[in-house]
Amino acid sequence: MGKKLVVVESPTKARTIGRFLGAGIQVQASMGHVRDLPPKSLGVDVNNNFAPNYELTPSGRKIVRSLRQAAATAEDIYLATDHDREGEAIAWHLQEILQDAGKAKFHRITFHEITQNAILKSFANPGVIAEDLVAAQQARRVLDRLVGYQVSPLLWRHVKKGTSAGRVQSVALRIVVEREREILAFQPQEYWNLDAWFENRDPKAKLKTRLARINDGKALVSNGADAERLADALQSPKVAHQVVKVQSTPRRKTPPPPFITSTLQQAAGSALKMGATQTMRIAQELYEGIELGSGGPVGLITYMRTDSVNIAREAQTQALDFIAKHFGKEYAPAKPNAYRSRKSAQEAHEAIRPTDVQRTPEAVAPFLNTAQLKLYRLVWNRFIASQMVPAQQLDHVIEIESAGGPLTAMTPDNLIQNDTPAGKKAAPTAKGITCLFHAAARETLFPGYLVVYNIKEVGEEDDPADTARALPDLKVGMRCDLLELTREQCFTNPPSRYSEASLVKALEQNGVGRPSTYASTVNTIQERDYVTKDKGSLVPTELGFATNDFLVQHLPHLFDIGFTAQMESELDQVEEGNLNWVSMIAEFYQKLQNALGANTSASQGCTPENLQAILALFPAGFPFDPPVTRGRRTYDDAKFIASITDHAAAAKSLTERQWAALLNLVARYGAKAPAIIAAMDKIGLGDAIRQNIIEQEKASQEAAAAPAPPPEQLNLLKAMTTVAWNEPVKRGKRIFDDGKFFRSLHKQALGGGALSPAQTAALLKLASKYAATIPDYQNLTQALGATKPAAADDNAAPATTMSEAERRKIDTLVAMAAEIKTWKTPKPGGRRTFDDKDFVHSVTTQYKQKGSLSERQVAALAKVISKYPEQIAEYAGRAKAAGIGEPPPPPKLLAETCPQCGAPLIARSSRGKSFTGCSAFPKCRYIAK
Repeated sequence: MGKKLVVVESPTKARTIGRFLGAGIQVQASMGHVRDLPPKSLGVDVNNNFAPNYELTPSGRKIVRSLRQAAATAEDIYLATDHDREGEAIAWHLQEILQDAGKAKFHRITFHEITQNAILKSFANPGVIAEDLVAAQQARRVLDRLVGYQVSPLLWRHVKKGTSAGRVQSVALRIVVEREREILAFQPQEYWNLDAWFENRDPKAKLKTRLARINDGKALVSNGADAERLADALQSPKVAHQVVKVQSTPRRKTPPPPFITSTLQQAAGSALKMGATQTMRIAQELYEGIELGSGGPVGLITYMRTDSVNIAREAQTQALDFIAKHFGKEYAPAKPNAYRSRKSAQEAHEAIRPTDVQRTPEAVAPFLNTAQLKLYRLVWNRFIASQMVPAQQLDHVIEIESAGGPLTAMTPDNLIQNDTPAGKKAAPTAKGITCLFHAAARETLFPGYLVVYNIKEVGEEDDPADTARALPDLKVGMRCDLLELTREQCFTNPPSRYSEASLVKALEQNGVGRPSTYASTVNTIQERDYVTKDKGSLVPTELGFATNDFLVQHLPHLFDIGFTAQMESELDQVEEGNLNWVSMIAEFYQKLQNALGANTSASQGCTPENLQAILALFPAGFPFDPPVTRGRRTYDDAKFIASITDHAAAAKSLTERQWAALLNLVARYGAKAPAIIAAMDKIGLGDAIRQNIIEQEKASQEAAAAPAPPPEQLNLLKAMTTVAWNEPVKRGKRIFDDGKFFRSLHKQALGGGALSPAQTAALLKLASKYAATIPDYQNLTQALGATKPAAADDNAAPATTMSEAERRKIDTLVAMAAEIKTWKTPKPGGRRTFDDKDFVHSVTTQYKQKGSLSERQVAALAKVISKYPEQIAEYAGRAKAAGIGEPPPPPKLLAETCPQCGAPLIARSSRGKSFTGCSAFPKCRYIAK
């Protein structure tokens, strides 16, 4: 048999698939995309059918070398990337890169779940790359690049440098901003609820009701005076109260369909408080494979980027059998439930479901972390529910009519909702009103699918009938006594802010984005600082408002929700083979250029003739101003003009940025030389230069009027100049350098620039981190507005809260920790690695700098120290003084040995459950049954 190479995206997926294929087949990971558009240039040839100029990604450069080496000796290469646009594009790029590495034959294999049956079936039926899916992904990538690279410079000039526009992200921002504006413009309207407790005379029974209608109109009591007037009339003994309606209506509550990407993100957001990005990351882990004891990794759910609610027939049959066996035959429908997907859904895909319903959440709980278990339980419950019968319910309603007495002399004015159209005069109302009080309750006769899943959809309002107490057995015509009438003042509420879950729902409903982009879109507008989170709600920042307003004002058509949805629909047509991607991009590009041409005033007038006329104003020997240094950059007018002259000589076009900078330079010298403005008038640019001069003068005045730093800022900055700063720390892609940050603030203040409120808050936070090393820290920070020493993180406690006994305890712990010379090997735990040495160093360093630790930090430090009693002198006495308990006894080795590696077995516990496992864990993962 010839050598076979399988390429997937991730190492986890590679390990899981490799276990099913055996040792004879090599499986390697591409680590995602290996090629992409260049990061620092447009990378699209707009004059050559928008041909993309791909280059290897930084990670791709490392991976491709090993992939080509493996491909050189392979006879068959199987591209097993995800079955969507992105996965198809990755497979296409891999084939393009590897096809000349050897003589291998390429195969495309796809699957919706990573299980042995699915993998072997896909290998038995290989296919070829779907060119239409590749074209759709390429079109989307080119679209996004054209928008980002050609619109973002406008934002840099008019909003803020570093801002960016995105075809989908800017529409998502628009949705959030428009909702926030609705909330800001909302005027609450007062209304009053009248709740009445009635008692039936025979048999005696109490019933709580709410005023629902007055005469034939919906009751709407708009102020306290009317509420009081109506209440007084209703409580008159002359008013008769009689049951006029008793009704029970059958109701079928059908189960929801299994999850697709958007509904999974929505349900996880509302029920589990997970963000969209976190949800997709955990779902990816469950899809790619989880170690289930000695059995090795296996995919627990099907592919998580899908918009189809289709379910494989085998999965439906398995679910029905499971339901009948574990819940009862009455919970299983006679034939499997079927659901209809959206028109744009890819019917070849499946919904998100467990790969095997026999793997219940309880069965896999010992092998999942908390977040994984929560999400798996959600997916499992939803799928099982989707295959169950509906819930059978009864909606009970009782209505009591109040009439007569003082009510006959009242009119319904100001008591009912006015439905008269604007501009029309309301008909005169006759005297006499009848009040109708309403009570409702819902009774579940048979729970059906509700036994496993009862989570409300995002945006679904609570129905009071679901939680109301059972209604008494009354009959029509029964008379009642009014026992109590309460009046409650209420106000209408503004629309709710979007959460991540509800924003995903809004994007889906408007046809903006697709399953693979929802999470990244929601994450991007937060990373760009256009939106922040406040108690789970998305709130636009000032930068978000400014960015959205500029785009909506200047490019309304491009960032219209309907237009963006149309573009998504056209991408779907490209994927289906019904539309050529180049013609689609060409049409869009023309609209983009028209919009930019109408709004890019800076580039107007940039012709070769005008450029030569401007350069003629600055001949050799022109008295330019001396170079100016701002931050790390030096601005030299003479060098800039020389550079532009070289561009003109080489017949190169200026970029919009270069042209804008040239006009700024002309305006600076034109303010001092009227002859320059006169020359600009001759070529039609005089007004633009005059406007530029006005803007420069305004900016200079604002800079001159900027407040000087107050002495409180200068005093704290001066005291911090002696601090010994920590080494820079890299977290993700960012490097945090305390010393560099402080020096930038100090330089700004010494240059006469006051710190902004945000900078002041950051300075106080930085100072709190080094509180113990700053002289007179308490007074200096309080003078700057700190009511107490600010915490550097959530665990930190201010130095002033520590008693002398607590300080002695921490001093003892720090001294004990200093005696430990040999540390245990760092232990991986989920996505984190627990390193005792690093933790102790971090905590003790913080204590030396801040002079304080939180209770959690002290407890954790004591726990770590208790692991090393043999290295600490007089441990027992010192541990008792520091409040450290006895060290835990070492695990007890059992007489039996591991059948896989021969190491002794050991009694263990995890998540409250005891089991017997191999003592060589994690090298050996054997668990005894």
